[in-house]
Amino acid sequence: MADQVQAESRQRGRPRSEASHQAVLEATARLLCSISYEDLTVERIAAEAGVGKQTIYRWWKNKAAVVLETLVTGQTDMELVDLPDTGDLRADLLTWTKSMISEAFTPSTISMARSLVAAGVQEDPATEELLSGAAFRDTGLLVQRLRSAEERGEIRPGADLTAVTAALGDPFILRLLVGHPPGERWAQTLVDVVVRGLQPQGASD
Repeated sequence: MADQVQAESRQRGRPRSEASHQAVLEATARLLCSISYEDLTVERIAAEAGVGKQTIYRWWKNKAAVVLETLVTGQTDMELVDLPDTGDLRADLLTWTKSMISEAFTPSTISMARSLVAAGVQEDPATEELLSGAAFRDTGLLVQRLRSAEERGEIRPGADLTAVTAALGDPFILRLLVGHPPGERWAQTLVDVVVRGLQPQGASD
Protein backbone atom coordinates (compact mmCIF):
# COMPACT_ATOMS: atom_id res chain seq x y z
CA MET A 1 0.00 0.00 0.00
CA ALA A 2 2.83 2.37 0.93
CA ASP A 3 4.57 1.65 -2.39
CA GLN A 4 1.37 2.51 -4.28
CA VAL A 5 1.03 5.81 -2.42
CA GLN A 6 4.66 6.72 -3.22
CA ALA A 7 4.19 5.86 -6.89
CA GLU A 8 1.03 7.97 -7.12
CA SER A 9 2.83 10.84 -5.40
CA ARG A 10 5.64 10.71 -7.96
CA GLN A 11 3.14 10.66 -10.81
CA ARG A 12 1.32 13.67 -9.40
CA GLY A 13 4.62 15.55 -8.95
CA ARG A 14 5.92 14.99 -12.48
CA PRO A 15 3.49 17.39 -14.23
CA ARG A 16 4.22 20.08 -11.63
CA SER A 17 7.97 19.71 -12.25
CA GLU A 18 7.52 19.92 -16.01
CA ALA A 19 5.26 22.94 -15.56
CA SER A 20 7.94 24.63 -13.46
CA HIS A 21 10.56 23.83 -16.11
CA GLN A 22 8.44 25.49 -18.78
CA ALA A 23 7.63 28.42 -16.49
CA VAL A 24 11.35 29.12 -16.09
CA LEU A 25 11.92 29.16 -19.85
CA GLU A 26 8.94 31.45 -20.44
CA ALA A 27 10.01 33.75 -17.61
CA THR A 28 13.53 33.98 -19.02
CA ALA A 29 12.18 34.84 -22.46
CA ARG A 30 10.00 37.60 -20.98
CA LEU A 31 12.83 39.07 -18.97
CA LEU A 32 15.16 39.15 -21.97
CA CYS A 33 12.63 41.38 -23.72
CA SER A 34 12.89 44.01 -21.00
CA ILE A 35 16.34 43.79 -19.38
CA SER A 36 19.89 43.18 -20.54
CA TYR A 37 21.66 39.87 -20.20
CA GLU A 38 23.99 41.39 -17.62
CA ASP A 39 21.02 42.39 -15.44
CA LEU A 40 19.47 38.96 -15.73
CA THR A 41 20.04 36.80 -12.65
CA VAL A 42 18.89 33.42 -11.44
CA GLU A 43 17.08 35.23 -8.64
CA ARG A 44 15.12 37.39 -11.10
CA ILE A 45 14.27 34.37 -13.24
CA ALA A 46 13.04 32.47 -10.21
CA ALA A 47 10.90 35.38 -9.03
CA GLU A 48 9.41 35.89 -12.50
CA ALA A 49 8.68 32.17 -12.87
CA GLY A 50 7.27 31.81 -9.36
CA VAL A 51 9.73 29.09 -8.38
CA GLY A 52 12.60 28.78 -5.96
CA LYS A 53 16.23 29.14 -7.01
CA GLN A 54 16.80 25.50 -6.13
CA THR A 55 14.28 24.54 -8.80
CA ILE A 56 16.36 26.30 -11.45
CA TYR A 57 19.62 24.78 -10.27
CA ARG A 58 17.99 21.36 -10.40
CA TRP A 59 17.99 21.58 -14.22
CA TRP A 60 20.58 24.22 -15.13
CA LYS A 61 24.05 25.08 -13.88
CA ASN A 62 23.71 28.83 -14.35
CA LYS A 63 21.71 31.55 -16.09
CA ALA A 64 23.65 31.05 -19.34
CA ALA A 65 22.41 27.47 -19.56
CA VAL A 66 18.82 28.67 -19.06
CA VAL A 67 19.15 31.32 -21.77
CA LEU A 68 20.76 28.80 -24.12
CA GLU A 69 17.76 26.50 -23.77
CA THR A 70 15.31 29.33 -24.40
CA LEU A 71 17.14 30.01 -27.66
CA VAL A 72 17.48 26.48 -29.02
CA THR A 73 13.90 25.55 -28.09
CA GLY A 74 12.46 28.65 -29.75
CA GLN A 75 11.19 30.29 -26.55
CA THR A 76 12.97 33.44 -27.72
CA ASP A 77 14.59 34.23 -31.05
CA MET A 78 16.87 37.14 -30.06
CA GLU A 79 16.51 38.69 -33.50
CA LEU A 80 18.38 41.97 -33.28
CA VAL A 81 17.50 43.46 -36.67
CA ASP A 82 15.02 42.90 -39.48
CA LEU A 83 16.05 41.20 -42.70
CA PRO A 84 14.54 42.90 -45.77
CA ASP A 85 13.14 41.04 -48.76
CA THR A 86 13.52 43.30 -51.78
CA GLY A 87 14.06 40.48 -54.26
CA ASP A 88 17.81 41.14 -54.34
CA LEU A 89 19.37 38.50 -52.08
CA ARG A 90 22.88 39.97 -52.04
CA ALA A 91 21.64 43.46 -51.20
CA ASP A 92 19.33 42.13 -48.49
CA LEU A 93 22.00 39.99 -46.85
CA LEU A 94 24.48 42.84 -46.96
CA THR A 95 21.97 45.20 -45.34
CA TRP A 96 21.27 42.60 -42.67
CA THR A 97 24.95 41.88 -42.00
CA LYS A 98 25.83 45.57 -41.68
CA SER A 99 22.88 46.14 -39.35
CA MET A 100 23.90 43.17 -37.21
CA ILE A 101 27.42 44.55 -36.90
CA SER A 102 26.01 47.92 -35.90
CA GLU A 103 23.54 46.58 -33.34
CA ALA A 104 25.21 43.52 -31.85
CA PHE A 105 28.59 44.78 -30.74
CA THR A 106 27.53 46.09 -27.35
CA PRO A 107 29.05 45.04 -24.01
CA SER A 108 25.84 43.23 -23.02
CA THR A 109 25.52 41.25 -26.25
CA ILE A 110 29.21 40.35 -26.27
CA SER A 111 28.96 39.17 -22.67
CA MET A 112 25.89 37.09 -23.48
CA ALA A 113 27.52 35.51 -26.54
CA ARG A 114 30.58 34.49 -24.55
CA SER A 115 28.46 33.04 -21.74
CA LEU A 116 26.24 31.09 -24.15
CA VAL A 117 29.21 29.59 -25.97
CA ALA A 118 30.75 28.63 -22.63
CA ALA A 119 27.46 27.00 -21.60
CA GLY A 120 27.25 25.17 -24.92
CA VAL A 121 30.71 23.61 -24.76
CA GLN A 122 30.67 22.52 -21.13
CA GLU A 123 30.71 18.79 -20.53
CA ASP A 124 27.06 18.47 -19.56
CA PRO A 125 25.02 15.58 -21.00
CA ALA A 126 21.77 17.54 -20.78
CA THR A 127 23.21 20.46 -22.75
CA GLU A 128 24.78 18.13 -25.34
CA GLU A 129 21.44 16.37 -25.84
CA LEU A 130 19.64 19.70 -26.14
CA LEU A 131 22.02 21.02 -28.81
CA SER A 132 22.16 17.78 -30.79
CA GLY A 133 18.40 17.68 -31.13
CA ALA A 134 17.87 21.40 -31.71
CA ALA A 135 16.70 22.77 -35.03
CA PHE A 136 17.41 26.42 -34.24
CA ARG A 137 19.14 26.92 -37.59
CA ASP A 138 15.90 25.90 -39.33
CA THR A 139 13.99 28.92 -38.03
CA GLY A 140 14.44 32.66 -37.90
CA LEU A 141 14.54 35.53 -40.35
CA LEU A 142 17.67 34.40 -42.16
CA VAL A 143 16.46 30.94 -43.12
CA GLN A 144 13.03 32.36 -44.04
CA ARG A 145 14.69 34.80 -46.43
CA LEU A 146 16.79 31.99 -47.94
CA ARG A 147 13.71 29.82 -48.46
CA SER A 148 12.02 32.73 -50.19
CA ALA A 149 15.06 33.14 -52.45
CA GLU A 150 15.02 29.43 -53.28
CA GLU A 151 11.33 29.54 -54.21
CA ARG A 152 11.97 32.47 -56.56
CA GLY A 153 14.97 30.84 -58.18
CA GLU A 154 17.49 33.30 -56.73
CA ILE A 155 19.58 30.39 -55.48
CA ARG A 156 20.13 26.90 -56.80
CA PRO A 157 17.57 24.35 -55.66
CA GLY A 158 18.51 21.80 -53.05
CA ALA A 159 21.09 23.95 -51.27
CA ASP A 160 21.56 23.07 -47.60
CA LEU A 161 20.12 26.18 -46.01
CA THR A 162 21.33 25.25 -42.54
CA ALA A 163 24.87 25.22 -43.93
CA VAL A 164 24.24 28.65 -45.48
CA THR A 165 23.05 30.11 -42.18
CA ALA A 166 26.17 28.68 -40.54
CA ALA A 167 28.38 30.17 -43.25
CA LEU A 168 26.90 33.60 -42.58
CA GLY A 169 26.34 33.37 -38.84
CA ASP A 170 29.33 31.47 -37.47
CA PRO A 171 32.02 33.96 -38.63
CA PHE A 172 29.88 36.71 -37.12
CA ILE A 173 29.66 34.86 -33.80
CA LEU A 174 33.42 34.36 -33.78
CA ARG A 175 34.00 38.08 -34.25
CA LEU A 176 31.44 38.75 -31.53
CA LEU A 177 33.40 36.55 -29.13
CA VAL A 178 36.56 38.47 -29.91
CA GLY A 179 34.66 41.66 -29.20
CA HIS A 180 35.82 43.74 -32.14
CA PRO A 181 33.30 44.61 -34.88
CA PRO A 182 34.43 43.83 -38.44
CA GLY A 183 34.39 46.50 -41.11
CA GLU A 184 32.24 47.01 -44.18
CA ARG A 185 34.72 45.27 -46.47
CA TRP A 186 34.53 42.16 -44.29
CA ALA A 187 30.74 42.18 -44.53
CA GLN A 188 30.80 42.60 -48.30
CA THR A 189 33.33 39.80 -48.78
CA LEU A 190 31.42 37.40 -46.54
CA VAL A 191 28.12 38.02 -48.33
CA ASP A 192 29.73 37.81 -51.79
CA VAL A 193 31.36 34.45 -51.02
CA VAL A 194 28.10 32.97 -49.75
CA VAL A 195 25.87 34.36 -52.51
CA ARG A 196 28.22 33.27 -55.30
CA GLY A 197 28.21 29.74 -53.91
CA LEU A 198 24.40 29.75 -54.02
CA GLN A 199 23.94 30.98 -57.57
CA PRO A 200 22.00 28.73 -59.94
CA GLN A 201 24.12 26.84 -62.45
CA GLY A 202 25.09 29.05 -65.35
CA ALA A 203 24.35 32.30 -63.55
CA SER A 204 26.91 35.09 -63.64
CA ASP A 205 27.59 38.08 -61.40
